Amino acid sequence: MRFGPDAEGAYEFVLGVMGWMLEGLDDARRVQALDNLRVSLAAHDTGRGVFYESATWTIHAIRWESR
Repeated sequence: MRFGPDAEGAYEFVLGVMGWMLEGLDDARRVQALDNLRVSLAAHDTGRGVFYESATWTIHAIRWESR
């Protein structure tokens, strides 16, 4: 998944989408969470964008009726 063009752009995007997750944290924990986010985003900045590997499963089911 691409989160932004660079670490700073990805930081702004992530905070815009998931910043609510910081609600209820005291100041020290909020600062630590934001620092950890910056470190993680910088580690995934490829110079062509901030990318994280991801995968999904698609499950398809069919109801089988025996007659």
